[in-house]
Amino acid sequence: MKLLSGAFGSWRPRAVLSPRIETGRLVLRPLEPADAEAIAVYLDDVEVARWLVRVPHPFTLEDAAGFISQCCATSSLGTATTLGIVLRGDDRAIVRGIVALHSLDTRPEIGFWLGRPFWGNGLMTEAVDATLSWAYAQLDVDAIIAGAFEGNVASLAIQVRQGFEVIGMSRRPSLVEERLLDHVDTRLTRARHAARPWRP
Repeated sequence: MKLLSGAFGSWRPRAVLSPRIETGRLVLRPLEPADAEAIAVYLDDVEVARWLVRVPHPFTLEDAAGFISQCCATSSLGTATTLGIVLRGDDRAIVRGIVALHSLDTRPEIGFWLGRPFWGNGLMTEAVDATLSWAYAQLDVDAIIAGAFEGNVASLAIQVRQGFEVIGMSRRPSLVEERLLDHVDTRLTRARHAARPWRP
């Protein structure tokens, strides 16, 4: 693959972008067609969808199937990886949320969401921490950006715990609100990730 350069450094894939990552409570794995039903249920919850840039409401099973197909395509191109969050010990291996790295060949960005029944237990922090550690160990990226719509206190708190710093504000479209909303932009550099004393 051609080596690309830019403000976020040169990039080339050093790992297959379909990892299986295990933590104390979670398994992060590539999405499968069978995940569509669970994704549709959780993303059809307006309290989840309202904080996400690219998610319409209502969110249907057809939307979920299309999303999974798109994720598989970008993974095969080597520009993104999208991992389903599964609770360890769950015999049905149902996806409870997603953590994704995308735009890896230009301006790497992480995004994530978790089904509302699982909020408040530190699961998302655990998933994001594991994904960032994998990314900085396996990919040639110098920084990863993130952010959240203004008011999304939970998402920004997860980012702060990981060492992300606020780098500015922007305006992004909300499909749920059908308008542009203020967005807090954050960034985590490789050096800051390596030096952090605040591991969750």
